[in-house]
Amino acid sequence: MKQRYLYITLMLSAILTGCGVSDTINNTGNSPSASQPSQGSSGKSNASTLPETNTAIPDDAAKQAYICEADGATDRAFSDTYVTRKIDDIPWPDAFRYNTLTVHDIETIFTAAREKDPTVSSAMVLPPQAVWENMSSGEKVLYLVNKARCDRGIKPFEGLDDAITSVAQNYASYLATHPDDYANDPHNADGRSPFERMQQDAGVDVGTNADFFRYGENIASHAIGTSLQTYPIVPEPEAKAVYGWLYEDVANQASPYGHRKFLLANKLVENAGDPDKEGLIGVGVATRQYRDAENNYWTQKIVVMDGFDPKSSWDNDLAHVHGVTLYR
Repeated sequence: MKQRYLYITLMLSAILTGCGVSDTINNTGNSPSASQPSQGSSGKSNASTLPETNTAIPDDAAKQAYICEADGATDRAFSDTYVTRKIDDIPWPDAFRYNTLTVHDIETIFTAAREKDPTVSSAMVLPPQAVWENMSSGEKVLYLVNKARCDRGIKPFEGLDDAITSVAQNYASYLATHPDDYANDPHNADGRSPFERMQQDAGVDVGTNADFFRYGENIASHAIGTSLQTYPIVPEPEAKAVYGWLYEDVANQASPYGHRKFLLANKLVENAGDPDKEGLIGVGVATRQYRDAENNYWTQKIVVMDGFDPKSSWDNDLAHVHGVTLYR
């Protein structure tokens, strides 16, 4: 039987700011819909189909762990000229929507996008393959986000907070089991806003233990379907989510660049933890598998990232916050 793949991507974001404005993004991007089947690959990486880059990416043996050098001065100086210049979306390469992905594949895809992004001049460098494979979904998202921040001179996020991770994971699981609610109102599918989930389930209290500035939620969904009678694998949904939030966010009608602004938020209020880090996030990933009316088998990965800017009264010893080591 000839294999047939179908692919859908959906990204959603809410940025909640001091003025109480909520912007919601609903973007189906340029990926094929269920009525537009795409041929899948063999599942093997093919170097000839990788994007061309002019920026050197070190091999695993040459990679070194380091401490981010971003500080208050570089953080305040950051200006997102990618946004002000209104640079177009840079789609994830079609040839790598279905493949298994190595660290080098992901680095090359991000680096090709970076070469079109005036806010960053270095290659994307991930941990060595063995280290990456042992990281959790939350650690992968945090690594990619903090690498994006650090390479632009923005202070990295302090880390993954257990309570916020629980909120994000519970909501991702809810979305996976309530697809109609998800489709109708993604950020309020359970009848609560991102504010209310973090407040009621994690104890985040703006003004008491949290600053209002830059407090919000990003959601990404990636689904792959096949005509074979088996559920396909969605490779590296965390990398695809972060890439989409950074580089496939312009076409969103409600709030262009909304995901990106969340990930690259700078000038956070420094009043908790390490003075060269600020902000806490939680990440949840859930899987939905289903068959459609044409008997295609679908696997959907939903990635939820919640975050806020803590005050010193929020778990100031950081006992429940987990960071990641960056590499270059």
